[in-house]
Amino acid sequence: MNMFFSGPTAITLTLLSAVMWGSWMQVIKLKGEYPVEGLVFWMFIFSFILIWGIMLFWYPEAFLEESIAISKGYVTVISEILMGGAMLSCGVLFGLVVMQDLGMLLVTTLSGTVTSILGIVTSIAKEGMPKTPGALFLILTAAAGFFLASFICAYASSMCNRDRKLEEKEREETNRQKKISIPKVLLYIALYAVLSNGWSIGTAAGVTSGMPVILICAYMSAGSVLGISVVCSIFFTYKRMWKTVLCINKKKQPLLLSMAAAFGYYGGNMISIYCMPSLGVTLSFLFGRTYSLWTYFWSFLWKEYQGAGRKTMIVLGLGIAFYICALSLLFIYSYEGA
Repeated sequence: MNMFFSGPTAITLTLLSAVMWGSWMQVIKLKGEYPVEGLVFWMFIFSFILIWGIMLFWYPEAFLEESIAISKGYVTVISEILMGGAMLSCGVLFGLVVMQDLGMLLVTTLSGTVTSILGIVTSIAKEGMPKTPGALFLILTAAAGFFLASFICAYASSMCNRDRKLEEKEREETNRQKKISIPKVLLYIALYAVLSNGWSIGTAAGVTSGMPVILICAYMSAGSVLGISVVCSIFFTYKRMWKTVLCINKKKQPLLLSMAAAFGYYGGNMISIYCMPSLGVTLSFLFGRTYSLWTYFWSFLWKEYQGAGRKTMIVLGLGIAFYICALSLLFIYSYEGA
């Protein structure tokens, strides 16, 4: 497979994709009463249009002929990519639904551990064990650093909630959360964590097989839109939500938010996939885990830590320090493997 970027450039762009992954979910805070299921539905439709539009531009004249010819040699791989894309979109749906109830930071933390373990195992299974001396130790240590950082930051968020003087609206939110069905929440978090591993399954299958990168992106987006369309169509029909989802006789702002989310999510996906041949699947996955750090950046921007105590900020700073240390280990691994 062609390498499109040098190692340092690939790392920089992968970190940029992590910024995009850590930012797109902020549209939830702007959607108002519009259902999150509709937001996800449109996001993956716009993602499909974005990626295939780029592919059409990439192959301005003979993209169908070339794509069909190339794809014939990758039938099994394409099936894995489509499945991975479908899993990914459904996982995002379950994740956002439960985030409405428990909050973005907590769900990201709880699911991130399972997703990270599955992602690393999947990547190594497809790519093989790293051959550089000490590389496996650095990778596992970095992964452990990200896990620990995530939980420390989540604990800091919990401390912040205790520090702040809750306003009436926040009290109502707290009381609403107490009424949430715990078994349902745990089920949704588990589904989110497991299905999100579709990203690793699909990209690892495509990259390690040598499939052209643009086709990996295209088939991932196709799998995503197929999976989410089936699930959401059944749900919208059962709940009689089509009029609301289609924004009939209503403002079209949710559609614009979905477009922005599509650019952030699948735009980040595409950048990451193009960098994988230079970094390898496992290393690319780990650099991508820094997206959680940007979730906390947005929390600062939304002033969610306003009123937090000194101890809370120290704990949060410790968590961020672990992120930086884990990231440094990945840089060391990249340098030694060069």
